[in-house]
Amino acid sequence: MDKIAIGKIISERRKAENCTQEDLCLGICSIATLSRIENGKAGNHDRSYIPSLLERLGMSGDSINDIISEDDYTVRQMIRRANQANILEGTEEAWKIVKETRARINDDHRNISLANEQRLIVLETELSRQEGKISVEEELNRLENALRMTAVNYSPENLPPYMTNMECQILGNIAVAYFILGQAETAISIGYHVKDFLEHYIEDKILAADNLTVLCYNLSKFLGLVGRYSDCIAVARDGIYWHKLTGIQPTLPQTMYNCAWSLARRNEEGDMEKSKKLAYDALELTEVASKYDQISPTLSGHIQDLIDKYHL
Repeated sequence: MDKIAIGKIISERRKAENCTQEDLCLGICSIATLSRIENGKAGNHDRSYIPSLLERLGMSGDSINDIISEDDYTVRQMIRRANQANILEGTEEAWKIVKETRARINDDHRNISLANEQRLIVLETELSRQEGKISVEEELNRLENALRMTAVNYSPENLPPYMTNMECQILGNIAVAYFILGQAETAISIGYHVKDFLEHYIEDKILAADNLTVLCYNLSKFLGLVGRYSDCIAVARDGIYWHKLTGIQPTLPQTMYNCAWSLARRNEEGDMEKSKKLAYDALELTEVASKYDQISPTLSGHIQDLIDKYHL
């Protein structure tokens, strides 16, 4: 896409959302750089900021051609490979790709985008957590520092009003860490903030759904465990809806279980029938997914316990 057209899109979208240049570019680039981009005078280096600016405006940075450097694109593909390896092959293979990625960056002295640096940090943190090498406190510290690379004024009390897809993902992980540390209200507040942004602000609903499926699973779990059953049910139902846009994912039966669990505990008129249907549907999906190692084998046991406890 022509750089003048991209700049016009960014400018018009920003103004339509009553977003100032300062708010939009905070942590991404300078106001002078944003002005050059909006005026169609962006240089080659300036154009590397465009994907993050577009995402922060609720648009997909990935949908714009020829705006990421070849080096940065290669790094992003390597990160994707590492994430896939972690899911399909385990942490050892994922670490190999991560180390290869770091070596590529360092040996050739390449400058990668902040979004890709954040992706690497998040992945490295996730792998370290899975292997039990860091505490939850250290995990939270790394995630918050990664977020502040772009959302420089972030704090749990000062959440960014405009976010890229990567910033939404990091905030979702931060919410989980706060919940594990016993700060449920902080976790829930962050979760709702990200959910509202993704649902009402992002134009590309399929892109938003990728984050929303996991977010709604975690947020519904938080709400159920603190006894906010009606809120849990509402969020879980939203999560089930977003799964329908992206296809079956590992978090779908887990989200269905969260909903069934809260329905059984709320026990209003009709809740037990709804809980029973969800529980059995989730059990069926779990049994299928477990054949392909796409879900924890313990989930089917939890669902069966729910069925037995409430005679569903």
